[in-house]
Amino acid sequence: MISIIVPVYNVEKFLPQCIDSLVNQTYRDIEIICVNDGSTDESLAILEQYAAKDERIRIITQDNQGVSCARNIGLQVAKGDWIMFVDSDDWIETNCCQKVLDVSQDTELVLFSYVREFKSSSAPKQFLGNEEIKFNETNIHLLYERLIAPNGKELRHPDNIDSLSTPWGKIYRTETIRDHHLTFVSTNEIGTEDLLFNVEYHKYVHRAFYLPECLYHYRKSTLSTLTSLYKEDLDKKWLRMFERIENVITPLNRPELTEALSRRKALCLLGLGLNITFCRESFQWKYQMLNTIIQSDWYSAAIKKLDTKEMPLHWRTFYIAARHRKTWSIFLMFQVINRIINR
Repeated sequence: MISIIVPVYNVEKFLPQCIDSLVNQTYRDIEIICVNDGSTDESLAILEQYAAKDERIRIITQDNQGVSCARNIGLQVAKGDWIMFVDSDDWIETNCCQKVLDVSQDTELVLFSYVREFKSSSAPKQFLGNEEIKFNETNIHLLYERLIAPNGKELRHPDNIDSLSTPWGKIYRTETIRDHHLTFVSTNEIGTEDLLFNVEYHKYVHRAFYLPECLYHYRKSTLSTLTSLYKEDLDKKWLRMFERIENVITPLNRPELTEALSRRKALCLLGLGLNITFCRESFQWKYQMLNTIIQSDWYSAAIKKLDTKEMPLHWRTFYIAARHRKTWSIFLMFQVINRIINR
């Protein structure tokens, strides 16, 4: 059985498409755990309508506590051998569960590609290429390293740093999660919950399988709502996340993972800079925030080690400017991005 965990919060507009894609799976032995995280719109009513027609749907309602808590509640009650996460504004192909189970034998993890769904267009994302990959003891270390940060030719697209770290687009073994007491840490503490959970899980992955087929549909935020994505103190939260990741990988004595974490820290300027761009504060405030990050010892140490030779010219220019602490140059680049986003 596959337990599909769906955190739900104020998504009445998109929820039917999500649930339809689940109840219509060609593989029928699933349970659909919908954790209503304090929705104030019609999301709960929609879930109740579906649950009345399909006994595989289980609804859990709680006060709003965030997506990490919602996923953890789902993990606690899941009965399946496998865990799949689906965000409630996304959807999956109706043959998704069958496809991933067909290649899941003797693995702890199956990853599959996805489609980025914009308002008026779609863009497939085959993050590990267009061919199937079977990971075992000879190459599983490459997957772990890539999860933490891209390297080599993958740095031609540093904006793809998180293409592997989402909890959706995968199935996990329930036994592995429970044996090692893995849970999601609140975004209020570490800024983003996805990467740390996967870093902890991959510690116990010996065999995995990558499917290039796009089975997940990820709905991208509309550009007009990006200013609502600002996260306060994200730099401090991500530092706490980096510390936790370091605690996970240090005992493994694998230098390539430590180097990957250093690359992750260096590349994080893109996310932190965009986060500052999303804020409605003054230009002066944004500049000071960006300058604090660029001038910090932890960022300076990481950016000095970043190899930029594989990057396209615009990204190489961007990170070389960061290496030389050219805050004004970086700030102006982000202002251009801001204008493009809000055009």
